[in-house]
Amino acid sequence: MNAPIRRSAVIVPLVAVFALSGCTFGTTPASSPSPEAIETPSPTPSVDPLTTVAEIVVRPEQLDLLDAAGVVVTTLSYDADAATLVSALSTVLAAEPAQTESAGGLESRPATQYLWEGLRVWDDDDSAELGGPLEMNVSVSFTSPVVGDGVGVRTVNGFRPGDDVEALALASGEPWYGNGHDQVRVETGEAIGEQQAGIEYENAYSVAVNTWEVDGTTSWVSAPWNFGVGHV
Repeated sequence: MNAPIRRSAVIVPLVAVFALSGCTFGTTPASSPSPEAIETPSPTPSVDPLTTVAEIVVRPEQLDLLDAAGVVVTTLSYDADAATLVSALSTVLAAEPAQTESAGGLESRPATQYLWEGLRVWDDDDSAELGGPLEMNVSVSFTSPVVGDGVGVRTVNGFRPGDDVEALALASGEPWYGNGHDQVRVETGEAIGEQQAGIEYENAYSVAVNTWEVDGTTSWVSAPWNFGVGHV
């Protein structure tokens, strides 16, 4: 009568052993790092290339904008929309221009001038009512060798506003009269039309160095200027 009781007594401890040992089956899951522990790299702020311009080179049909290493950042065509060109120059010079309006006259059209210290951009009215465009959309003149926050100005041969114009004329084989109205050709672009009879210069846009007084200087640079037709 006692045998069944003994078998039950054996079974109970075995069940208890398996129940207890079941707590150790499997592996403990690895803990995941909290979101706060994951570092996200900060985005690199973008730099406007126009803010790296260190020098402006005045060319017959555009301005070349160079960085401190002498690499061309971009060019600004004189045929660009005036608002686009003025906006770009405002970024380069870190300053907005003053703006004036000219009513025009017998030999000039109405125009808008954008003025920074040492730089003027002239935008003639080329509306259809006045006959449409006569030349490139804007012209520029530089009266200072440095504009904006230290941006240098020069021509392709290294002439800077304020330099010796007579020496430039002699070095480049250009006429010199010394009468205060000299205009020396520095660089000329591709021909834009047939050369006119009786005029020694090509019908093409050039960079000009002028000697009549503007903004207190008698040595300043302008473009585009067509020596082949007298004026642009």
